[in-house]
Amino acid sequence: SHMSRISSPAVGSIKVTSLLDGELVLPAEVLINLKDEDAETIKANAENTLSYTNVNTYLIQKGDRNLLVDAGARELFGPTCGFIQEALNEAGVSTDQITDVFLTHLHPDHIAGALNTDGTAVFYNAQLHLVDTEHDYWMNGSFDAVDVNGSDWAGLAQAVVSAYLDRLNLVAQGKEIMSGVNTVAIPGHTPGHSGFRVDDGNDSLMHLGDIIHLQNLQLVDPNVSTVFDVDGETALASRKRVLDMVSADNNLCTSGHWLSPKFGHVERHGSGFVIV
Repeated sequence: SHMSRISSPAVGSIKVTSLLDGELVLPAEVLINLKDEDAETIKANAENTLSYTNVNTYLIQKGDRNLLVDAGARELFGPTCGFIQEALNEAGVSTDQITDVFLTHLHPDHIAGALNTDGTAVFYNAQLHLVDTEHDYWMNGSFDAVDVNGSDWAGLAQAVVSAYLDRLNLVAQGKEIMSGVNTVAIPGHTPGHSGFRVDDGNDSLMHLGDIIHLQNLQLVDPNVSTVFDVDGETALASRKRVLDMVSADNNLCTSGHWLSPKFGHVERHGSGFVIV
């Protein structure tokens, strides 16, 4: 049976397509502020739904531009991820037709798919767009040999930037990537972590970056966090602020780790939220 990896709402005349790179179940050890019973559920069942997540990338098509947002995990997180090429094939776009790549932040599950294992650029015709603060953090920071946000992750970020160095465009936070597509500052998860906004006429779409990794846990209780945040306190504040904002504004939303359906509206529900 062939599972579709894509979903495409039109945002005015701009075509946005979600591309499913893969799926993962996260272990309880990477979660913070977890209720005891939820921790038990996750530890007892490797196939649990509470800590089940997806890795999403996006294709934005306008005029002669094919913008890819994020590039997936390649083989770094095992055999259930790394299917961006299959998703692009399904969307009818080849690697050489990607004109632009924007990386919301430089974590491995968002950037590995932009790099071949020999260190060369996968999207060899594309300009790479990065928020300047994100670029500077990973290029110039000092990193310890730790598993998360350590020297290995920084090394991969540096290798990706290096592969696209001759066509690198650094943008200030909140600025335009291309006409109708703007970055949205959501600091905390990483210093330059971004979502993006697509606007055409009265239609708009907000991509919420990585404010949520596990929607079955973090929408119900936005205090649940992950060890992947560079600055946990700021990331938590950003999550609550952005969820408040998009629920109040009734924006059509999507994000880097949402489950299916990939596009929906965030509504307040008790002390948390739901996607409708």
